[in-house]
Amino acid sequence: MIKQEQSITALVEKLPEVYQPIFKHPEFTAQASRSCLDRLERISSVYNYISEEKGRPLKVLDLGCAQGFFSLNLAELGAIVTAIDYSQPNIDVCNKLASENNNLKVEFFLGSIETVINERVMEGEFDLVLGLSVFHHLVYEHGADFVFDLFQQLSSKVETGIFEFALNTEPLYWAESQPKDPRELIECYSFSHYLSMYGTHLSSVERPLFFASNKYWHIEDMYGVIEAYMQRSHQLDNFYHGNNRRYFFSENKTIKIFLDNESGTNHKEILNESLFLQKEIKGFRTAKLISYGNFEHESWMVRTTIPGKLLLDVIINNENYDDEKIISDLLEQVTILEKNGLYHNDLRPWNILIGDDGLVYIIDYGSISSQVLDGDDLYGQLLSFFVLIKEIAQHRIREQGSQRPPFISPYDFPEKYQKCLSLIWAMPSQKWSFQSVEEAFNNSSDMQVDVPVSAMLESHLSTTVNFLSWQFTQLQSDFSAKFEQLNQKIEENNRLLIENFSGISDVKSDKMEKCYQEHFLEVKEKVENLSSKIHGLNEENKAQFLTMHNARVNDAGHNGVSQDFSSHSSDSEKEILSNEVNELRQAALHLRKELDAVYDCNSWKITYPLRIVSKSAKSLFKPRTLASRIKAALKKKSSQLVPIVKRFVENRPLLKQRAMRFLNRHPGLKYKLKKRISVVNINMDSVSTFNKVNEPEIHIEHMEHNQSYSIKNPGVNEKQKSVLESWLN
Repeated sequence: MIKQEQSITALVEKLPEVYQPIFKHPEFTAQASRSCLDRLERISSVYNYISEEKGRPLKVLDLGCAQGFFSLNLAELGAIVTAIDYSQPNIDVCNKLASENNNLKVEFFLGSIETVINERVMEGEFDLVLGLSVFHHLVYEHGADFVFDLFQQLSSKVETGIFEFALNTEPLYWAESQPKDPRELIECYSFSHYLSMYGTHLSSVERPLFFASNKYWHIEDMYGVIEAYMQRSHQLDNFYHGNNRRYFFSENKTIKIFLDNESGTNHKEILNESLFLQKEIKGFRTAKLISYGNFEHESWMVRTTIPGKLLLDVIINNENYDDEKIISDLLEQVTILEKNGLYHNDLRPWNILIGDDGLVYIIDYGSISSQVLDGDDLYGQLLSFFVLIKEIAQHRIREQGSQRPPFISPYDFPEKYQKCLSLIWAMPSQKWSFQSVEEAFNNSSDMQVDVPVSAMLESHLSTTVNFLSWQFTQLQSDFSAKFEQLNQKIEENNRLLIENFSGISDVKSDKMEKCYQEHFLEVKEKVENLSSKIHGLNEENKAQFLTMHNARVNDAGHNGVSQDFSSHSSDSEKEILSNEVNELRQAALHLRKELDAVYDCNSWKITYPLRIVSKSAKSLFKPRTLASRIKAALKKKSSQLVPIVKRFVENRPLLKQRAMRFLNRHPGLKYKLKKRISVVNINMDSVSTFNKVNEPEIHIEHMEHNQSYSIKNPGVNEKQKSVLESWLN
């Protein structure tokens, strides 16, 4: 015995890490990284249920068994276990423990998980598979798609599994490669459910444990065999909520598993349903809530199943039914809700159940709310309800698409319903309610009704307006989404056209565009340098002129003053300046030729219509962009409008007086206008300066005849500034 303990002790010392407790060796318990007892309790519960349901011991596959803690404990429960691990020291410890407990049916093998799944596991060979905190290594090494394919293979060979996954929020090197929701890896199983979170020694982030099966469901301490499974709530559901809802039926239970979505509606709907089922509304027939819960990426519910058929299926299958009784029972149920301040916002044939007991049940409890959300108001909801009554009465489902007709009247119904509905139409629409509709149905046989023309007109007008309002909202959202798709297609087609038809010209265009940008920057730099030099030269000449002019006044002899002002500049400076101007002109001409070549290429011509459509579409459906473009255009034109406005107002004193009164009453607008005029003046000053760059030769005799121009001429923009600012100050 002492020799045996020394042997297992030596093997444990060789382990890179004592990750699990050593089976039936409590002396090593303190060295274990994780206790594993909490997960063992869950796994043992699953094993015991399936084993009892099958009536025999289960064959278990343990992938990544580590030191064999779970394998040996399941074998002790009677399981026939095959365990795999990639570490030889782990396998040595496991084999030693198996030899110590030779009454257990367990075998340990050295191997890789991917090889075992793809090559060694046969379909139906095992009943249960374990994969605890091992697949994140494969995701890190091979990628999530590779591991997803492994699970595809595994789910087709082993019907049930228990898996623990690492998360991408863990502060460890493999975290970044993990999927956001690890459930994505096991979505190939029909049923998958989050069981609980368990801590590890690696970080403070806990890891989720999942149950997955193609045959069984398991929530909390409940189990069952899946008898039916759907991803759509009814046959007309075209995955309206996306492919993230699951419905399971087992004996007398309905199990819903809703995964999270971007809008969060899945979580909210199950929460609303659970809250409603906890209420007791006298007379309203409902299922009974058994369990409800939610996780970060999942919400679930277990409730009793009401035996029966959906009204939708009954109508589509042309089965016989008593439409008057169904409408009467339905009115009774919605009236009970209304008396309790509640409304069902999705009264459709697929949410009405004809029970095996002959009674009518309204389901989809998550759509019941104290607010009226279907049809914008109660009147709109009643219109939707009348459409439902019409479908029931005619034994025909309306065409899917537009959810409401443009208008509806009593004469749109079969003859036996026209009298009772006429009672409703004879009332002002403000008094409509489910209770009034129920009373009309119950009392119509004893009354003679003549619907006033005004009531009928009001009904048609109100229903039409309600329909148009709803339809416009639907079209607006649908058209925006479709136009966004169209815009993306246009851009994609634009790209494809350029790639397919431009050929060499396309490459040339790209080079030209790059060259154009380079030349533009180069020319811009030259313009700035040249402007600086000319400005400096003008300042120097101006100073020289003032000096000479003062000397001429003091000295009667001024023969040389009438010479060309440019003669004061050296010949070398004039020659450099002339060369730079010519070089600038040549660069601009070359740039224009290259730009013309871009405009002449095939790709530019072919894609012209697409560019126009794309820009127009973007402007139309992006009002902020359109407004900014209009604002920019107005700013560009404002410098031209200032003198026009000035002349127009100056010639009309009365208008000027009224404008000043208006501006004084609106100081905010006055401030903005004043600020804008200052900007316009600055822009005009810069334009005037730039125009002076193109006049490098200024003769002295011109300055003599108009000295104020060379030194302090205010210019047109200065006059505009003085006039307009005088109004605003």
